Amino acid sequence: MSVYIFRKNSFLFFLFIGMLVCNAQYSITGVVLDQNSNPITEASIQVLELKNKGTVSDFDGKFKIETPSGVYTLKTSFIGFKDHIKKIEVDDSKTTFITIVLQEDIKQLSDVIVKGKSKAQKTREKAFEVEVIETKELKNVSADINAILTTIPGVNIRQKGGLGSDFEFSMNGLSGKQIKFFMDGIPLENFGSSLSLNNFPATLIDRVEVFKGVVPIYLGADALGGAVNIITNQRRNDFLDISYDVGSFNTHRATVNGQYYSKKGFTVQLSSFYNYSDNDYEIDDIEVRDALGNDTGVRLNNVRRFHDAYNSQMITVKAGVVDQSFADRLLVGITTSANKNEIQHPIDPQNPFGEVFTKNDVINASIIFEKANMLKERLKVKLYASIGQNNDKVVDTSARKYDWFGGFEERVDQSLGEFEFNKSLFEFKDDTHIINAFVNYKLSDYSTLNFNYTKNYIKRTGKDPAKKIRVAFQDPHILDKNILGLSYDMSLLDTKWNTTLFVKGFYLNSEAIIEDEFVNEETERFTKTNNTLEELGYGFASTYKFSDYFQIKGSFERTFRIPEGYEVFGDGLLLKSNPELSPEKSYNANLGFLLKATIHKFKLSFDSNIFLRESENFIAIKSQGIFSRFFNTADARSTGAEGEIKAIYNDALFVSLNATYQNIIDRGVGKSTGSNSLQNQRIANIPYLFGNASIGYNLKDLFSIEDQLSISWSSYYVHEYPLDSYVEGNPEDRFKILEQFSHNAQLGYSFKKGTYNISLQARNILDAKVYDNFDIQQPGRAFYVKLRYYLTN
Repeated sequence: MSVYIFRKNSFLFFLFIGMLVCNAQYSITGVVLDQNSNPITEASIQVLELKNKGTVSDFDGKFKIETPSGVYTLKTSFIGFKDHIKKIEVDDSKTTFITIVLQEDIKQLSDVIVKGKSKAQKTREKAFEVEVIETKELKNVSADINAILTTIPGVNIRQKGGLGSDFEFSMNGLSGKQIKFFMDGIPLENFGSSLSLNNFPATLIDRVEVFKGVVPIYLGADALGGAVNIITNQRRNDFLDISYDVGSFNTHRATVNGQYYSKKGFTVQLSSFYNYSDNDYEIDDIEVRDALGNDTGVRLNNVRRFHDAYNSQMITVKAGVVDQSFADRLLVGITTSANKNEIQHPIDPQNPFGEVFTKNDVINASIIFEKANMLKERLKVKLYASIGQNNDKVVDTSARKYDWFGGFEERVDQSLGEFEFNKSLFEFKDDTHIINAFVNYKLSDYSTLNFNYTKNYIKRTGKDPAKKIRVAFQDPHILDKNILGLSYDMSLLDTKWNTTLFVKGFYLNSEAIIEDEFVNEETERFTKTNNTLEELGYGFASTYKFSDYFQIKGSFERTFRIPEGYEVFGDGLLLKSNPELSPEKSYNANLGFLLKATIHKFKLSFDSNIFLRESENFIAIKSQGIFSRFFNTADARSTGAEGEIKAIYNDALFVSLNATYQNIIDRGVGKSTGSNSLQNQRIANIPYLFGNASIGYNLKDLFSIEDQLSISWSSYYVHEYPLDSYVEGNPEDRFKILEQFSHNAQLGYSFKKGTYNISLQARNILDAKVYDNFDIQQPGRAFYVKLRYYLTN
């Protein structure tokens, strides 16, 4: 009896186990990507052999399907892409992981609107505090990148004049070299003045990413206060984009941007621009002096700038292959650029120049390699290398002294230039090379390991045919900067919680000459010095998505900024070198949230950020008679808040408003001056309250099918702030940089599916007096017309 029961129970047991085995469920997991390795959200994945068995990819392109063991056919589809068919075997390994790369369907893309989250939206929702501007709607506007970035909360740009003038970019209280600039992730710091942000028209770029405070390791930056990454065209299709705009002050800007893309993967890309302006706008309240510098006692309105013309040009050609078995992208490129900038006056606008100018030319060769889905579709590699030469020249050979009427007197001492210093044909040459390597390894479906290495090398030499004495950089000056980054990304709680942990290593080696003293040729002394720096930074960025409509994010970083060539080497003229500069150090923290809502035909969004920047060893310039030099000076704390709200009604009417308040104090000035009243006082000459507002309306299918008429109005406000101090002296007697409140208006029309475009723009339409810097007036009312032709297959 017991044997019978045992056999019966054994039979039932093994029958039960057999049923479990036969009905065991296994998992197919994977990720859906486009050709640029960007995740595709809401792609459809169907198992053809199992009716009604399938799913859609999530925000990160990931998916999971449970099936019995067997061989199945997966069909993946998404609007604008070709269907993807793949056979896959599911066995006893329980989980099978695959990567699906969809190919764009050019014909389909021209006929449909791709729905889902854009690359810009995906970037905004990352753990880092980041703003993204898509330039699709701005390509028809006469604007450079600086004009676009000014509309971002927390960003303020102070210019010293019109087109091509020097500018200071600040973000959350940190400015200048503390903010780093990139083009497709490659540092721009050694690319010369002809490739600065105020040269690039919006037509040449797809979007701009602005990281505030904490910067991801893939940018390979020693940024102190954030980074700006300009993203250029990454499309896989033929196109031609030509634009030309003309406007006030004899301003002309032209661009040609195009690409040839063959089905076999060969591609050629071209990007170019040309900018010119007389910058002969009128300025007010100049105390006119005669050519000898004598005060005439007359204040003359409407003095016109007469020596401020600027021109720049650039051309970049890249050629190579994409979507090959050995490389997703392999391109070789060459870039050449140049500019000429007439100098109207130095810091003091009361003393005009009539002949001084600067020139810059750059030539750069580069190679880029990208390959994803290696080592069982887990490894991604991106390599970049470039070699270049940057030449800067200052021409000051006139012994004339000009006045604001354009008249002049010849100096008695013909050896002097307009700077009241020796005549100069000073020129320096920078030999540079950059290496950047980024490696991404997928440890699991929900975690990745990233490594980045950036090497930035500069060797500077100088000469001056107008001088017989020793000149700056006669002996080579060398700056060798190396940055390593390691990060770990993890996604938890069904991808709702995403966190990045990272460390960064900063290394510097420099060789330079210190000009100890200069009285005359016999007493000039020089000291050769070597400097080595090693620092370690670390931080994290984390975000939690409560829903598709609400997200909170926070980030923290201990970081350093290594002094750049200009600060260490000087300019060879009035700015002397200081190779012993220490790196700037900062603790950066952000806390913000994103809120989105859709109410009937209204789409609303709100983005806010509270920030802290605790910085040490600020690098600032100090005067030493007629010379100046950079030194490590203040320790500063910047705290503040910024917010932006946007509303769109019926995809036609849009309104946006943002504001920034920041409190920047010097934590060491009281101790250094021996005055307790100055302890922890706000730093002057920095805006502390500013904001933007815009409203516009788009009318579609107005005169013909698929045309669009757009009209918009934007305003920019900066509250007044003192030049020298918030606390010293009588408040009524303090020099102030006055309140700025300027307005722009724009009217645009596109037809033939965006092939033909025309726009009219009025800047500073109410002709307000705007001073970004003390007594340096910005252009008044100006008008521009832009024509653009865009053709794609």
